[in-house]
Amino acid sequence: MNNLERFYRTVHGRALLPWERQLAVRVAAALNTTTDDDFVVHLLLLYNATHVISEMHNELVAARDSLSQSNRELVHDLSVEVRRNTRTVYVLLGVVVASVLGSVWIILSLASLSHQYAISEARIVAALQTGERRGASVPQPALTR
Repeated sequence: MNNLERFYRTVHGRALLPWERQLAVRVAAALNTTTDDDFVVHLLLLYNATHVISEMHNELVAARDSLSQSNRELVHDLSVEVRRNTRTVYVLLGVVVASVLGSVWIILSLASLSHQYAISEARIVAALQTGERRGASVPQPALTR
């Protein structure tokens, strides 16, 4: 068991995969050394680290893209909701204005009726007083049996 195999057993808890062994052999051949060389082990460790970092980067990019798409959908849904709520607010403001105008009309009608009632009452009182004055000035016929 060489350094590379010992490293994989210690760190990963497994033997070298065929493609990892083939990569180690290619690296060692390119460096004109053996797979037992520490430099080959370090290069493979660096390769694995950069591979993991690359995978993490790809996952982060995918998560960012997914989040961006979700945000676009949320903005669209929110703009639709705001438009709907704006229309609802305008309708409710119209209802409030209509009910205020209705209340003003009712109050003015009551005030007008009250004023007309007061005028009618004053006329009736004046008519009664006039009638009483006329009645007091006109002699009343005596009652005979």
